[in-house]
Amino acid sequence: MIPAVRQEKILDMLSSNEIVSTDAIMKGLSISVSTLRRDLMKLEGEKKITLLHGGGVRLAPKSVELNISTKLELNKDAKEKIARKAASLVNDGDVIFLDPSSTTYPMIPYLANRNVTVVTNGISHVNRLVALDIPCIMLGGSLKKTTNSCIGPMAENALKNLYFNKCFLGASGFSIPSGITNHDISERAIKLLALQNASQPYFLLDYSKYGIVTMVQVADLDRYPVLIDYIPKELENYGNFILCE
Repeated sequence: MIPAVRQEKILDMLSSNEIVSTDAIMKGLSISVSTLRRDLMKLEGEKKITLLHGGGVRLAPKSVELNISTKLELNKDAKEKIARKAASLVNDGDVIFLDPSSTTYPMIPYLANRNVTVVTNGISHVNRLVALDIPCIMLGGSLKKTTNSCIGPMAENALKNLYFNKCFLGASGFSIPSGITNHDISERAIKLLALQNASQPYFLLDYSKYGIVTMVQVADLDRYPVLIDYIPKELENYGNFILCE
């Protein structure tokens, strides 16, 4: 079987499964480890697949913005680990900012019954905060349906006058050359103000976003602490990553 045909068959296997093990691909195509390695390196170089630690392979995520309800169902275990670690960094009496990301959302139950105040522009976030009786402040503004959040000049003006002990932000993707990136310029403005007004800012990024580059840079990858569920080998000595286990 010629390499191009073999690689198409690998993509076909991945199209109907979220994650496929390298063992399953070898058995399905009756190929050797060395042949599979060459094929996977070729497909990864073309940004068609993502290689996962532990021997998993999946199709590379496309750079399109999913809605918040869909994102909450993706990589739930990783996001839960990150959220739990992030919440452990919050101290009694803190005022914190949570942006409307699917990685900050799982933090909320860990903040219940604690002396904290949460500022957010996430409508889904504030609904859950209210349900758990957590003191919160909602930033108003123009509604963005994809993230179920408020953005624009009204939200930015309100945020300019608010200061935080800590802020916790998500992002759409991250890489060494492009840094931490996001789909939306207006959301970038909110994130930059939160970073500016927080004594201790943090990014919450699950490993599935590594290598994804979206429209606008929010920050260099090595500028702020990043909570992550897995640190790729090439990033082990780069930046300020906090492993969440």
